[in-house]
Amino acid sequence: MNLSRPQQMTAKFEEKIVHNSKFSQYTFELDEPHRIPFAAGQYVSIKVDERGDRRSYSICSTPDIDHGFELLIDLAPQGLGVKYLESLKFGDTVQILGPMGMFVVPDDPTEENLVFIATGAGIAPIKAMILDQLQVKHDQRPIILYWGLRYERDAFWFLELQELSQSFPNFSFHPVMSRPENADWVLCRGRVTDCLVNHPLPEKTGYYICGNAQMLTDVLTILEQKGVEITHLHHEKFY
Repeated sequence: MNLSRPQQMTAKFEEKIVHNSKFSQYTFELDEPHRIPFAAGQYVSIKVDERGDRRSYSICSTPDIDHGFELLIDLAPQGLGVKYLESLKFGDTVQILGPMGMFVVPDDPTEENLVFIATGAGIAPIKAMILDQLQVKHDQRPIILYWGLRYERDAFWFLELQELSQSFPNFSFHPVMSRPENADWVLCRGRVTDCLVNHPLPEKTGYYICGNAQMLTDVLTILEQKGVEITHLHHEKFY
């Protein structure tokens, strides 16, 4: 897969969706250049102050919308990047460097199945990759998603992903709740690692993992113990 070189660009802040107290989604429309090619799973770096400090955020929209992009922002850190984004007014211009990153789905015929594993905001690049494979590339391979969260209220894309699984028979969605508030929750409980241990894992599979460092370490350990080759383990760490 040929990936574009990162370049400097400007974009206008167009829309903000507040999913809950933890996550917001920001939409930017490219100004200069007007369009830019990127691959699902890549990220951009935004200049967040006059000193030139930058913060990186994964793109959660698909590459076919190349005149702009959407970012999922984890509000919990309340660091420099979050404070800058929250200060933006609609129509404000931001300075961006991108696209960047190698966390993408390669053209690999040996990966006959795709398994995506995410926790928290790690769902951002994963969602873009899954939508790109299903809706844009019309990938017919079996695709499985495990999304680990604490509570049901954190699953802001639950309905969208559930509807996606109903529209595409080759896509399976497994939300995993470590602290479900609903006693009637019948889906996966615990951590994503618990779900992986209990579910049969298909052979000839590419694994795409994004989330906190501990989850990443635990999942990679399980998959390596099961004999998954390192060339089929694709991952990105979210802090």
